Amino acid sequence: MIDSRRTLEVKSTKLFAARLNECLDGTDAPVQIRERAAILNKMLDVPRQQAWSLLEGQMIPDIDLLVRIAEEFEVDVHWLSGN
Repeated sequence: MIDSRRTLEVKSTKLFAARLNECLDGTDAPVQIRERAAILNKMLDVPRQQAWSLLEGQMIPDIDLLVRIAEEFEVDVHWLSGN
């Protein structure tokens, strides 16, 4: 768990989306956004539209979701957020 996680923020929605997609690439997920959104929907228990928006760089995850994503993909939350 990150001690300073409340001060952590995503620097760029597009950079976050690129890194999230990179994480999915590492799992051999299909490249189609619809399938990726379905995977995130199930993996993170978020609405499919929210998963789609995260993948497209249209929204920034809140800190709790950001940490869950980093933990799920076993990546550093600072890298994922662009910090």
